Amino acid sequence: MTKRQNDKIRRQLEAKLADLTGTGTLRKELVTEWSSDPMDQVQSRQDLDLTVHAIDSTWKARKAVETAMELLETGEYGICLDCGEDINPKRLDAIPWTTLCVSCQEEHDLAESEARIDKAA
Repeated sequence: MTKRQNDKIRRQLEAKLADLTGTGTLRKELVTEWSSDPMDQVQSRQDLDLTVHAIDSTWKARKAVETAMELLETGEYGICLDCGEDINPKRLDAIPWTTLCVSCQEEHDLAESEARIDKAA
């Protein structure tokens, strides 16, 4: 990877990290007021669940960006962390913070989905 490519990727990752850092206001939405109305309670619970999901997604994205930045520094950027194969450059262009190739990402997503189903059952 050339220095120019490396610098471009670093700028993209830094921009994404800055975007994710600006979402810290979500935590304020975790505060809910108690209501005696059952419908208000249901709505509050749904709002709380959505906020927690958004915070979790933001945290995971921040970790992925930070990991990609570390891999860029060590010269391991663009290599799948699961199988060790090169990640398709088009995938890296679309999602510069990805650390998995398409095949490994699909396996990861499937396992995560199955874990959620098992947890809900």
